[in-house]
Amino acid sequence: MTPLEEAVRDTAADGDMPGSATAQALIESARAAQPGWGALGVEGRVRALSGLPGLLLAELDRIAEVISSENGKPRVEAIAHEAVPAIALTRHHLESAVATLGPAKITSASEPHRTGLRLHHPYGVVVAIAPWNLPFLIPFSQVLPALIAGNAVILKPSELTPQVAAVLVEVIERCGLPDGVLQLAAGDGSLGAELVAAGPDKVLFTGSVATGRKVMAAAARFPIPVGLELGGVDAAVVLDDADLEFTTSAVAWGATFNGGQACCSIERVLVHRNLHDAFVVRLRDKLRRIDTGRDLAPAIDQRQQNIWRQHVDAAREAGLTVDGGTVLPGRRYTPTVITGSEVTASQVWQQETFGPVVAVAAFDTDEQAIALHNATDYGLTASVFSADTARARALGARLRAGSVAINDVAATMYSTPEFPWGGVARSGFGRSHGTDALLDAAWVQIVESPRGPAFGPKRPWWYPYGVELEDAMRALATTFAEPRPIARLRGYGRAGQQLLGMLSRTPKL
Repeated sequence: MTPLEEAVRDTAADGDMPGSATAQALIESARAAQPGWGALGVEGRVRALSGLPGLLLAELDRIAEVISSENGKPRVEAIAHEAVPAIALTRHHLESAVATLGPAKITSASEPHRTGLRLHHPYGVVVAIAPWNLPFLIPFSQVLPALIAGNAVILKPSELTPQVAAVLVEVIERCGLPDGVLQLAAGDGSLGAELVAAGPDKVLFTGSVATGRKVMAAAARFPIPVGLELGGVDAAVVLDDADLEFTTSAVAWGATFNGGQACCSIERVLVHRNLHDAFVVRLRDKLRRIDTGRDLAPAIDQRQQNIWRQHVDAAREAGLTVDGGTVLPGRRYTPTVITGSEVTASQVWQQETFGPVVAVAAFDTDEQAIALHNATDYGLTASVFSADTARARALGARLRAGSVAINDVAATMYSTPEFPWGGVARSGFGRSHGTDALLDAAWVQIVESPRGPAFGPKRPWWYPYGVELEDAMRALATTFAEPRPIARLRGYGRAGQQLLGMLSRTPKL
């Protein structure tokens, strides 16, 4: 065990941070370290982190072991869902960062004598508050783009998985990061609140809607920007031409991987009425055959398992059909399918269960499926299954969800580094992964300058105002409204001549 891991082990239980530092001290340390890190420029930071894919590969087994032992998920999920995607994400960010965050020229047809330079600057100090369900990949996807963009980062992991975060920080620090650029703050939710109250420059939070609201409220006092990835009651839409064998296998996995403890788990299934009964029979059979001891992660704690039981018990009391729902030793639970004519009114349909529980409802038309899917306050991911890819894409584009997968489980997209990830409505805003994550980690500045001589004629729209200026502005308005490019070009010429004529006839203050 490394010194950092030992510090986390010794302090996480009582909520103290390594070294008994205060939240304010962490912020101050990060603020002192950030200017030097930011001054390296994006190319310099990419060079500094260039060895990270190799370090992650070398530590893959240790990363998998600490994830599995602390979180409880199967080792293969720790590797496939977290360690390997982290390497892919690193490679993507390192290879796209310079083109994404480097300077870019902007020209304007209305002001051809001027040019703009688009620059991306780090916010400064970023606090990343991460959950326990993907305890390596989620914080990694928060931390890495923020570092590449030039920020100093304070990572506050879940108090349930501090050791995973300690390994994450240690591996990244081995790239030679200056002291204070990446810090670990191990503790419970009160520490996260203290860090936000201490005044960072941006906050990234992944977790529940209730806590996300508190983060927003705390950040609004400054105000500082926030990025939120919150909950979901994500759905699979099964159209009437879907392959039942393929689709039920996809849903069985999508509803239960990581014990169903993922914001992108399939919790609702909308099945065309012609397939509904056969779909339910096959899905029940496949869920019953899952090896709950080997392949199914346990509930992270008793509180989480109690939520599963509460939602399932409420479904039984409402007269719905419940298949599964048996409590097993070791905080495990048999995968559960809930059906019935009133299933869409149940807790499992409307609220995030975050467990191996899935509700199935029937629909008759594509329009009804869209309406039923969108009748929720959440919008993280969705899946559409159909033999007609074009039809599925068209339907998917009308679903209110940040990510939609056709003939796959949308959760798989979290492992695809090129695809931006995030939700809408109560599922949050901001994006991780893809170039969007890098852009979200920086603020944009435009530096505009003359193309020719440093100082030219005084501007014709400076004082004093007159009717000539109004006429010239009307000519520009007409030009901007013109739909034909060649006509706009001629209009710019006419308006430009009017403005140039004003330079010679109207002295300016």
